[in-house]
Amino acid sequence: MQLHNQSLPLMYVGQGVRTRLVGISGSQRTAHRLAELGFVPGVELSVVADSGSALMVAIGDTRLALGYPLAQALLVAVLEKGVPDD
Repeated sequence: MQLHNQSLPLMYVGQGVRTRLVGISGSQRTAHRLAELGFVPGVELSVVADSGSALMVAIGDTRLALGYPLAQALLVAVLEKGVPDD
């Protein structure tokens, strides 16, 4: 598994891409709220679905819906791209 050096907001990685959370941008309140939901640096996550205004995000067996503003605050590094379903 190769870790890329660049980080980008989660909302830009696309559906099915495995990532690792490397940081949270925004206010301390935003970082605290995201940490309460399980978004802590080092955790692996992926985008399950994109509704156009929110993302369904998988962290282990948990699925959470995040609006774009919160998804923008999550800075991730791409681990590997998912395999499209046929």
